[in-house]
Amino acid sequence: MGCPRSFSISGGMGAALLRKPELIADILTTLRRNLDIPVTCKIRLLKCPQDTVELARRIEKTGVSAVAVHGRKVADRPRDPAKWNEIADIVAALSIPVIANGDVFEYGDFERIKVATGATSVMAARGALWNASIFSPVGKLDWEDVKRQYVRKVEYPMGQ
Repeated sequence: MGCPRSFSISGGMGAALLRKPELIADILTTLRRNLDIPVTCKIRLLKCPQDTVELARRIEKTGVSAVAVHGRKVADRPRDPAKWNEIADIVAALSIPVIANGDVFEYGDFERIKVATGATSVMAARGALWNASIFSPVGKLDWEDVKRQYVRKVEYPMGQ
């Protein structure tokens, strides 16, 4: 439910589901009832912060193991700053793990967003696509070195 792209929304998928809390609850409850693996979901912020908290509470009641929250509203663009404070409101309202997402571009951002939101864990998307060494505590690595290391791991998995 995090994808705001028109192809998703026009098909009633992705962030379009955010307008249908009953359907969200039904989908998640059905998944929980029929799967023997943890079920999680990802949402975006709604127009009103309190509405997002209420949706997150409703999602929690379905029995999901965790919820990821992208700190932007559907209409927000990537250049708009993620609203970490609204993620913090959701964290405070739930008893299940919350995964914070939005504006994680370098290694230090993982700790910054966790501290700012109180989230259990962090999800990175664009930052990881733009900087494959985002997960390295030593900082940004040379792109050519990263590519060589990746190819080595793919060619010889598990040290073979």
